[in-house]
Amino acid sequence: MDEQQFDLELTERVKAYAKEIGSALVGIADAGILNEALEPDFRPEDLLPGCRCVVVLSLHIPDGALEIMRRGKMNYSYNMFGYAYLNRELDYLIYRMTMFLENEGYAAMPIPARGTQYGARKPYFGPLSYRHCAVAAGLATFGLNGLALSPQFGSRQRFVGIPTTAPLKPAEKLMDQSLCDGCMECIRNCPAHALSLNPPHVCKLGGMTYRYARCNQPACTHVARGLSTEVWKGALFNPNVDVPVEENQSRAGHYDDLWNKRDARIRISEHAEATYGATLCGRCMAFCTAGHDAMNRRMRQDQTAYQNDEVLHKDGTIHVADRVAALRKRSAQSEQK
Repeated sequence: MDEQQFDLELTERVKAYAKEIGSALVGIADAGILNEALEPDFRPEDLLPGCRCVVVLSLHIPDGALEIMRRGKMNYSYNMFGYAYLNRELDYLIYRMTMFLENEGYAAMPIPARGTQYGARKPYFGPLSYRHCAVAAGLATFGLNGLALSPQFGSRQRFVGIPTTAPLKPAEKLMDQSLCDGCMECIRNCPAHALSLNPPHVCKLGGMTYRYARCNQPACTHVARGLSTEVWKGALFNPNVDVPVEENQSRAGHYDDLWNKRDARIRISEHAEATYGATLCGRCMAFCTAGHDAMNRRMRQDQTAYQNDEVLHKDGTIHVADRVAALRKRSAQSEQK
């Protein structure tokens, strides 16, 4: 990599400013490798002609919000601080960094932290995959669940990216997939049965090849929006109304499902707090051992409130999954040798 083509001083100032405004992680992704990996209409160059890189920022989802959801007591905290409110905080980062880059004389494209483009041919996808941006920036790798896993937080963060023409130095090395221990709990515990490794999705990014589960987006969305009683059986927050799945449903029909047929408790909560009514699932993230392990690495040793691997399962019992218990045992035995 020829460093003369980059503004190294500006790169360091961008990273310092990201930390100053509160980004948990910051990295620079080469727009070129994203243009090669992503499909037309969803690439950096489609959003910003002449884009050289993507500035990637993130916020950590509070561990407590996920740990209390793992135990089936509440998912309202995750919905607010893992999604609805966090979107506002992420938009703040996006706006501030965009202004920083524009004030330096470069073009930058602010993309909101949530939502999709109306009329896009891929209705369940945003204009740019922030997961791929995070991996291309060397901040994360793909877990089997398709989420971006970082060493610092596992799956417990949200990423955003700002395409820019600024000549910033991108990451030189990308991560392999060893951060994911392959426990499969994310796939086994998806209430929508939306994740499948048969066959896996294959992504080639910057000389690396990643394999992870394909996601049935309509099925995932139907359950995550609280239209099914399968979200988290036995949990206090589980929806109590099943809304039938309608193939090739119109947007008007989907609106009717959300605002006239859903569990009324969810609709009331959603109106009051401008959230998704304490739904939006998150089980693939909650069951991810990489996120739980990252939390334990950061916690003081005398803090044991959420240290164990107990999770509320479909049978209504709170216990450690057999596969996870076996994984832990093998890991302990390896450390003793």
